[in-house]
Amino acid sequence: MSIENPLGGETSYPEKYSPDVLYPIPRWPARSLMDIDKKIRMYGLDHWQAYELSWLTAKGKPQVAIAEFFVNSESTNIVESKSLKLYLNSFNQERFETMEKVVEVIQGDLSRVTKSEVKVLATALKRTVRQVENTLPGVCIDQADIEILDSSPNDELLNCNEELVFDEELYSDLFKSNCPVTGQPDWASVSIQYTGMQISKESLLRYLCSFRSHQGYHEECAERIYRDIMVRCEPTELFVGMNYLRRGGIDINVYRSTQLLGSDIISARLIRQ
Repeated sequence: MSIENPLGGETSYPEKYSPDVLYPIPRWPARSLMDIDKKIRMYGLDHWQAYELSWLTAKGKPQVAIAEFFVNSESTNIVESKSLKLYLNSFNQERFETMEKVVEVIQGDLSRVTKSEVKVLATALKRTVRQVENTLPGVCIDQADIEILDSSPNDELLNCNEELVFDEELYSDLFKSNCPVTGQPDWASVSIQYTGMQISKESLLRYLCSFRSHQGYHEECAERIYRDIMVRCEPTELFVGMNYLRRGGIDINVYRSTQLLGSDIISARLIRQ
């Protein structure tokens, strides 16, 4: 039975465990439009953190935990975030013997929907030690005195200097795009690490700010930024990380790189998240 995308519509929370509410979004349409598979090498990882996971013990006592999901960018689908929120809340009245059983069920359902192996972690609040960082590592480019003229992504804004740099790290907290379904704002901090001809900080900031009216899913925005830098600046190595602010009890972190990535690249939660 097919289901409709719940984003943008009125929906009620399931009263019992409901894996069928999970809504898959194929990755290939956006990548096909950007010719990513044809032009560039790209590895990646999507890291989701969910703060609204709760269930009942065998005796009916409520439990809560923080859940993390790790999805390889090679997965066929991503999961629409509102459908994930509805799905997680469908556990609220379900009884499980252990937290490990909850993790096993979630891992099976997400792997089925994404058509890939999804790693799931759940941590009880009493055992959680959350390191929080004020800023990303590297040089902040947000102080550049620039004029913004573009309101949609424009890769021609990117340009490089003559100097060769190794593992330069730059970041910006000014990124904003919009949900392609609801039009609601999506805020993120962007981290870029690369080796190659030095990217002009002013041009990079103009480029990132040009997404301000763009409508695109988190993963699509990250992959567009990655593609544009690879094509326009031709670095020999590139890493793009986007840490999105929490919405609906879930924050999404998207990482793309010229190198294979593992879950060890996940950094501390930013203070805005």
